[in-house]
Amino acid sequence: MPSCGKVAFLLLLLTCLCAQPGSGQQAGQAETGTRKPFFERLRRLEEQFRWFQELTLTRLQGIADNYNISYNIEERFQLLTDQYANISQTIGSFHASATRDLDSLKLWTKKLQKKNKKLELKVSALEKALNEKSKQTLRDNKERDGVLSSLTQELRDQKDQISSLSSDRDQVRAGLQGLQDALRSQEAKVERFEQQVSSALQSEALSSSEPSAQRSSNQTPEGKATETPDTDGEQQQQQRSGKKLQVKHFKGRQLQERQTPGTPALRPKTAKETQVNQPLQQTQGLPPPVQRHKIPWQQQQQEQPPKKPGTICNVKSMLVFPNASTENYVTFTKGFPAELHELSVCTWLRTEAGYLGTLLSYATEENDNKLVLHGRNSSAPQTSLHFVIGDPAFRELPVGPLLHRGWHHLCVIWSSIEGKYWYYVNRRLSAAGSKFQKGYEIPPGGSLVLGQEQDSVGGGFDMAESFVGSLAGFAAWNRALTPGEVSGIATGKGMPRGTVFTLDDIAAVHGDVQRVDCGCLEHCV
Repeated sequence: MPSCGKVAFLLLLLTCLCAQPGSGQQAGQAETGTRKPFFERLRRLEEQFRWFQELTLTRLQGIADNYNISYNIEERFQLLTDQYANISQTIGSFHASATRDLDSLKLWTKKLQKKNKKLELKVSALEKALNEKSKQTLRDNKERDGVLSSLTQELRDQKDQISSLSSDRDQVRAGLQGLQDALRSQEAKVERFEQQVSSALQSEALSSSEPSAQRSSNQTPEGKATETPDTDGEQQQQQRSGKKLQVKHFKGRQLQERQTPGTPALRPKTAKETQVNQPLQQTQGLPPPVQRHKIPWQQQQQEQPPKKPGTICNVKSMLVFPNASTENYVTFTKGFPAELHELSVCTWLRTEAGYLGTLLSYATEENDNKLVLHGRNSSAPQTSLHFVIGDPAFRELPVGPLLHRGWHHLCVIWSSIEGKYWYYVNRRLSAAGSKFQKGYEIPPGGSLVLGQEQDSVGGGFDMAESFVGSLAGFAAWNRALTPGEVSGIATGKGMPRGTVFTLDDIAAVHGDVQRVDCGCLEHCV
């Protein structure tokens, strides 16, 4: 705008200057006219020029003022622009910090949500554990009540037996008293008979000649010597003949008492009654019992101690792995019949090798370590057993208690629902965990081997991984056993339902492995 005003002012000034010479020429040509009108025109022109000049100055002043105002406006615009830039920068930094704060809040919100989920899972697991514990407590209380009732019944039975034994003892005492009276009467008869025999012998000795008298004095009618030059020999012969008669009369008395109605039958004497009767026989002068020769096979049967009744009688049979060899293993007729989402394996085992080899190996064409209980003989002492489900996932289980001498009960349980596992040794929980192959399933149709670790289906054995010892009552289930069921197996109360493998399903026994039938664990030797 100021530059346009200047241009307009210059054009107007030039127009005025160009118009003055024309007016002079006209005045020169009109010299003939009067001078008064000319001067008046000139004066008017001067007045117009002055007015125009004042107007021009006024315009120029206004233009200058407008120029100063526009210059100040640009400075103000620049100042406002700088302020806007500063404000924009501040707003940008504030926006960035607000974005960072929002991101951190989102992160913390996610973490809190995860923690809340974990807490909810823990709370649910605790509730489930409490429910299971309460159920187990109820079951234990029931079992305890049953045991107490059985103990009470046993005590009652024992009291009844004691009362019956006391009554039998009274009867035995009465019978012994009768026997003693009968023996006393028999002694008197024997003495009279001995006197008759001695008188008869003396009469025969007097009537016979000297040689025949000597022979008859040394022999009885039965052909045995009765007299010797020594008086002690004569007494021994008389005692022998009297003892024979007493034994015959005693047997006849027994038969008579058994056949006589109204008298109690004599039962076989116990060891205690025999010990009690021995002093009576010695004091009364009774003959000792007749000694009979034993038949050899009867003597062998009597020398063998009878088997004690077993308490753990759910093992059926035992497998003996005598040494470390790749030839010693056991195979089964088939693999698992269907996919397994839960599994329980229990067995009795005994080893004196100082280490625990491979107990079980299940392999498929896809993976040779679908299910393994794997141990190894190495220079370092063995402290754990690898529990593998779907190689390379495994957990370590402690084996310290299993290496001691004697039988030990082992149970390994796994559930893919929550990826939990439990490890029991002698009814006690030795290890447990979670997040182990959650949602995994063990496929069917594989190869199941006891005593060796398979590197290929049915083969690829290593002697250092072979099992040395004995296995009894091996069984596998397609579900997770409860603690009460594990305790029931270990105490011989039976086998739970749902078994998919037992030792009855064995297809072949290889190498030097021996299979021994033993109904009770105490008889598995």
